[in-house]
Parts: sequence; C-alpha cells; structure tokens
Amino acid sequence: MKPVKIPAFEHFLHEMIPLAKAMDVGVEVSDAHALVLTAPKEPNKNSLNTAFGGSLVSLATLAGYGVVWELMRDEKDGAKPTWHIVVKESRAAYRRPVIGDLRAICERPAQAAVAEFKEALARYGKAKLKLRARVIESGQTAVDVTAAFVVTR
Repeated sequence: MKPVKIPAFEHFLHEMIPLAKAMDVGVEVSDAHALVLTAPKEPNKNSLNTAFGGSLVSLATLAGYGVVWELMRDEKDGAKPTWHIVVKESRAAYRRPVIGDLRAICERPAQAAVAEFKEALARYGKAKLKLRARVIESGQTAVDVTAAFVVTR
C-alpha cells in the first residue's frame, strides 16, 4: 500500500489550530484554482442534527486562511516564517442548513490581486487580501463567507 501524503496545510491546521483538529478538517483539493476543505458532520452537528453554524463559518474561514497561508508558505527568511496571518473582518450569510458532511471552497485570487498584495507586503510589511469562501452542499451554497485577511511581517 502506497503511503498517503498529508498536505502541508492540513498538517499545519492539526498542529497549530486545535479547533481544526477537533472538527477533523481535511484538505480535499489544493490546486491552482481553489482550496477545498472538508469536515465530517458528526463532530460538527447541532441539536437539530444539521451542521452547527459555528463549524460552518469556521470551515469557510479556514479555507480562506489556507489560501493566504499557501500564498505565504514560500516567503521565509531562514527556517521559520517571518509573517503572521490574522482575520481582520468577516461576514457570513447562512442560506440553508447543511444536512451532511461539510465542504468549503475558497477560490484563489486573480494574479493581479496577488501581485498587489505581495507588493504592499514588500513595501509596508503589512497587506490585506479579501477572499470569498462558500460552504457547498448538493451543488448549492449553504453559507457564504467574505473575509479580509491581514499578513504582517
């Protein structure tokens, strides 16, 4: 049996963000287009046997965080990263309950937005990137989250 490689971001989440480990967050897809995170329903359900709203917004926020983390992963000065990522603001719209497992998608920003972000970071030591992540079930958006992430050196 061939060993399965755990994506670096998934490893980071489980080691550095205890909530992500408790939610059992996993990386389904990390490619040039998007980052897709998943979490099973069981540890994330509410008293109505649907997904808990806090878990839904957390998974979407983590998807956005992951996009920024992956943008910054190669920006190191020595062995340790010299930057920090924080969520400055976010807004969530809950459109429908999630009955099954959780799945959040955050599309990667356009190259122009990435270039502007990295230029601001190089110039000021701080930059902000706004991203949209969605929790999807059966092809429909259940939760829509827009968040601004700030990176500082």
